[in-house]
Amino acid sequence: MAKILHFPQSSAQGPNEFLIETFDIAKENKVESIVVSFKLKSGEVMTGYFNADFGTRQEICGHIQCDIVDQMILANLERYGG
Repeated sequence: MAKILHFPQSSAQGPNEFLIETFDIAKENKVESIVVSFKLKSGEVMTGYFNADFGTRQEICGHIQCDIVDQMILANLERYGG
């Protein structure tokens, strides 16, 4: 499992501004693959991929899941003995 790097705290006021900030960070780094997902107001979810086969998509998904667990623990340190 790779080290998970977090984006800097965003000051974005909406999704378009967040995507511009994200794009700027991507331009500053050597991006190999991209996996994106959007939840639409209609409740549907849109996904997209760049240079990501099934294995890479699963690898990135696994990292996102680990990041979610990490953030959950950080938000509940008193419960998990931190």
